[in-house]
Amino acid sequence: MLKNSRTSWGKVSRWFHWGTVLLIVIQIPLGFYLVEVYDVYKQTYGDDTQLMRVSNWHNTLGFVVLIVVTARLLWRVSQSLPDATPGLAAYQRVLSYLTHITLYVLLLLYPLSGWAALSAYEFDFPIFFFGWDSVPGIVPSVKEGEGFDYPFFAGIHKLCWKIGAGVLGLHVIAALWHQYVRRDNVLRRMVRGSDGGGKA
Repeated sequence: MLKNSRTSWGKVSRWFHWGTVLLIVIQIPLGFYLVEVYDVYKQTYGDDTQLMRVSNWHNTLGFVVLIVVTARLLWRVSQSLPDATPGLAAYQRVLSYLTHITLYVLLLLYPLSGWAALSAYEFDFPIFFFGWDSVPGIVPSVKEGEGFDYPFFAGIHKLCWKIGAGVLGLHVIAALWHQYVRRDNVLRRMVRGSDGGGKA
């Protein structure tokens, strides 16, 4: 079933969820690797350097994340959601809601801040999308030290992964708690669609 129902997540919602997870699992380590490569090649970068190749993949995956998350949000608002897990306290429902909202905000702000950082960079550094190296900037290029410069947006980018790591950790712990402590099959619903017909 492609669409959500009152008791299950549809295939499209699950594809979006696990596709986003896969992209983030690849993108975060790639970002750290890009920082290391930049330290080596920043004085001599050119079209054939390792820096350009890693930048291409990191930039490209960032844009893919932005596209996928935007499509996921559009799909989500067009769908009814499965009924909430019964028996949760009010504070647990609020915490779950805030966690999901925060994750969506971060998943949008993370690639946008990276795009803005590259756009604001005072030197001519390409922004890639699947090998195309002329992606337009979304903010003006300014000298470092001026308002809204590269360090400003890079700082937001860095803060996103720090906050995101904590929120994502909370999300994972909550999913495991639901599945193996409360045994209400919340995790199974996101893996298989339905709750398996009862307690695990």
